[in-house]
Amino acid sequence: MRGISMRFGENWVLNDVDLVVRRGTIHAIVGHNGAGKSTLMKIALGGYRPTRGEVRVGGETLSYSRPAAARELGLGMVLQERSLIPTLNGLDNLFLNSEQVSPLRVVQRGREADEAASLLDELGIPRLLLRLRVSEMSPIEQELLEIAKALRLGSKVLILDEPTAPLGKDEIDRLFGVMRTVAAQGTGIVLITHHLAEVFAVSDDVTCLREGRVVLSSRTADTTMGELIQAMLGRPSVVTQARARSRAAEAEPRLAVRDLHVGEKLTGVSFQIGRGEIVGIAGLAGSGRTTLLRTLFGDIRATSGELLLDGAPYRPRSPVDAIAKGVFLIPEDRAVHGLVLMKTIAENAVMPILQRLVGKLRFLRMSGGRALTRQLMARLDVRARGLNQVVGELSGGNQQKVVLAKALAVDARLMLLDEPTFGVDIGATREIIRHVRELADAGTSALWVTSDIHELLDVADRVLILREGRIEASVEPGEPDYNENVIIARMQREQYLHLAGTTAGGPDGDG
Repeated sequence: MRGISMRFGENWVLNDVDLVVRRGTIHAIVGHNGAGKSTLMKIALGGYRPTRGEVRVGGETLSYSRPAAARELGLGMVLQERSLIPTLNGLDNLFLNSEQVSPLRVVQRGREADEAASLLDELGIPRLLLRLRVSEMSPIEQELLEIAKALRLGSKVLILDEPTAPLGKDEIDRLFGVMRTVAAQGTGIVLITHHLAEVFAVSDDVTCLREGRVVLSSRTADTTMGELIQAMLGRPSVVTQARARSRAAEAEPRLAVRDLHVGEKLTGVSFQIGRGEIVGIAGLAGSGRTTLLRTLFGDIRATSGELLLDGAPYRPRSPVDAIAKGVFLIPEDRAVHGLVLMKTIAENAVMPILQRLVGKLRFLRMSGGRALTRQLMARLDVRARGLNQVVGELSGGNQQKVVLAKALAVDARLMLLDEPTFGVDIGATREIIRHVRELADAGTSALWVTSDIHELLDVADRVLILREGRIEASVEPGEPDYNENVIIARMQREQYLHLAGTTAGGPDGDG
């Protein structure tokens, strides 16, 4: 990829990016959310045509003439979201939409089975996966089948987007073994990851993106985790003082979590949140942070453990039950889980409290809901034409304010915020942080999850580091570990830290 630049409207999301993936090597791409990683890969796969620049695979230029152009040049990608059909077996998924057919248009099952068996043998993947339904497979088996499917369609370059997120330690080692086997056969592999320690465990080269530009490109052996962290941050590590608390810590916590287990996702998690306190959660993809929030919101059932809300037992049966008890989740993907984009601002804002708006004759009284929505819009400064504007027409920042308005309508005692500022501009980010702080000053407690550690240190009273389903540490202002470098390093997977050249410490990698 040479001189790749991409503009959406007036916003340049990529600026003159060069990326060279060598044949038979594993090339890691790192960078914070919004750095441009996903956009760059969509350009490589032909999903976006760049404003400037070119993509070449094996010496041939990608033409963008049709959707299959990148695949025909030998590019394949395994997305973070599974593309497999759960009710079909491995063989059917492997050939989905690319079946082997005879001149009479009859699917040749024997030919497919032979080709699939040969491919899996080359990769060291058990043939058993061909007979199993996807719903019967473990996460690592699904990931390996995804890799086989991508390699069958494009064998020159394989792109893996956060492949280790749903996997355990042993499964990751198995995945890395398959990746090395694939690379040894001449395929170039692109690994997109937030797990910096894994970069040093498996990659040959590494490129770091920040704000749409390449800020570091190196052989992996020639850099350290500290240098990668500084490249991602764009500055030395910053120690940010948390907001001044408006009250002394309450003797009775708002939320107490004791020895919480959720399948294999969370193991023995214990912490508490005071009334009016903002607690940050720092953790990488797959650490269990979203599982924790969804469990507290009643969307996932806990395996064991105890939850107390204002001193009373709390075991939400569903999100509706959680909302009724004053707990509200602002989800990571507002477009999918937070809003109904084709509905109006008023309809979205009052959705969690519709029961309150139903009169004696069981008719919905929207007049009260409209009055409440008008107050919430003024309070949050939602920029819109009026209450009846469709939410899908708003900017990302104003959409996120509407999600926040839903929490205000509920009058939540505890707010669960999952990446609440992702995809919004800096102005809207500051407003959202200010509003949450004001709510905390008024007594609302908050659990704030974000990949932006600088933001987390700015907004939270203290930060919990979640790693592989466990609370690794709790850090507060004034403590030596209360800085970005140390927190990012401690978020990494434990079994690979010794390969990264550092576990914490400063930007030079010592410590």
